[in-house]
Amino acid sequence: MYFKYDLKVGFLRDLPKLLILTGIVLITNISLYRYAGFYSLNLGSFDYILYLVKSIAPFPQSGEEFRFPVVWYLQQLYLMWIIGRYPFSSVCESALIYCGSRQRWYLSKVAWIAITVLIYYLVMIIASLLFCLATGVPISWEINLLEHADEISTATLFLPIVTSFVTGVFQLFLMTLTTPIIGFFAIAAISAASTYVTSPLLFPNCSQLLKLSAFSEDGIGTGTSYLTLLIVFALSLALGLIIFNRRDILKSQRDEE
Repeated sequence: MYFKYDLKVGFLRDLPKLLILTGIVLITNISLYRYAGFYSLNLGSFDYILYLVKSIAPFPQSGEEFRFPVVWYLQQLYLMWIIGRYPFSSVCESALIYCGSRQRWYLSKVAWIAITVLIYYLVMIIASLLFCLATGVPISWEINLLEHADEISTATLFLPIVTSFVTGVFQLFLMTLTTPIIGFFAIAAISAASTYVTSPLLFPNCSQLLKLSAFSEDGIGTGTSYLTLLIVFALSLALGLIIFNRRDILKSQRDEE
């Protein structure tokens, strides 16, 4: 019952924000389109989709100058900003009275995060496909932008989505432990650090395709990524529920006011 409330209220609040996401994707697509034209690259629609989450190869093992992955960081941070605004907003916390259970309230937020992440990536995919249709880019599942693409598995391709979901659940735990602002900036810091250091401990690495072993010898394995994400998810969910059950909602809301 309460999950329907989250879908209705939380989702409607995020609709205008998805238009901004569409703009970010289209600007990125235009940049890649010009780049492909300048270097005569034969790219398909799937290349445009994966470009949004490819990030950079492990540094400094890549032997190249470090270039901050602005595209990946911006779209991930924007997603975490969307996720961070709703769960402990006044409209959401006040509805806890009608939920009747703190556990159901918290689990409903986790489910809402999952739906939000799926919709977010779906918008990215649809916007990229529409751009490709409008510009004459072939609609194809072939990957020409990344090396060793013929060895990539479906499990690897789903890692960006799964990682974003787990990051969202971890952010929910941080917001429960501290405040939404601190939680958001903590995620921003961890994500920024993950662009420089390739380690499963900095789990946002798992959403950066070029940081994975499928594309880089120094990358993180797909199995290791899923195991790390499972541990982070389990700990975040368990600790988040424990802390939330002890949290004084009304006091927290008065302190923020």
